Amino acid sequence: MGAITRRSLLAAGATGLLATIAGASPALALTGSVGPIPPSLVTKYSLDTRWYGKYVDAWGLPLFGPHHLQDETLVRMRNQLGTLLWTYPYWPVHELNRQNVRLVVVARGERMSAIPEVYQQFGTSMDDRYWAGFGATPSFPLSTCTESNVLDNQGRANLFVHEFGHTLHLMALQNIDPAMSPELSSAWSNARASGLWTNTYAGTDIKEYFAEGIQSYFGVNYPGPPGGDGVHNDINTRAKLQTYDRPLFNLFERIYRGAVLP
Repeated sequence: MGAITRRSLLAAGATGLLATIAGASPALALTGSVGPIPPSLVTKYSLDTRWYGKYVDAWGLPLFGPHHLQDETLVRMRNQLGTLLWTYPYWPVHELNRQNVRLVVVARGERMSAIPEVYQQFGTSMDDRYWAGFGATPSFPLSTCTESNVLDNQGRANLFVHEFGHTLHLMALQNIDPAMSPELSSAWSNARASGLWTNTYAGTDIKEYFAEGIQSYFGVNYPGPPGGDGVHNDINTRAKLQTYDRPLFNLFERIYRGAVLP
């Protein structure tokens, strides 16, 4: 199947049909309810059900959590994905599914090594550096986050949006949207030449530039001081991003057309 545009999805009609296109459960896509993990997905992703126990469908993208996770966490993530996944002009879910991307959230008090696949491959080595999660890669297609961040705002920023931003950028948009990489590269070059994002994490490389940018576009970034503190500066809202880095703002405005997170 080729790249799916929003126009083709809207022409397709009902949510249940859209979910079917993506390989989702129409019933869960319509209700957004949390339930047990379907046996077919346990098999597909080789899930260890001693830990994995909860699931919700986000328009064809699977969200998983442990038995003891609050349902509210998965519902809130799904609701936010309702904005993050509706990119213009191409819809990313088919590409994410093609690469077996799934989202996994750990419960309060757990670290990344609680996820069976993470512990099996990395032991506890990712617990400190990636305390709030990480984005999916071709070799390890899990996009992860924490219940403490999603529900409690641990870290005073929505790090789920940051890490899923990496996933969206590197596992989908750069593959399906021909304009995306040239626009991002041009914005990044302009930012570097103009001395923007110095003394911030966004200035590290083009990947963090995108991920920090999507947080600021949706107004869920950490408020740092003017000039930066080594991680953040004061550009943490859509209005500030528009004034400070117009090319990056324009990229997100093209992709999201003014959408806001619920």
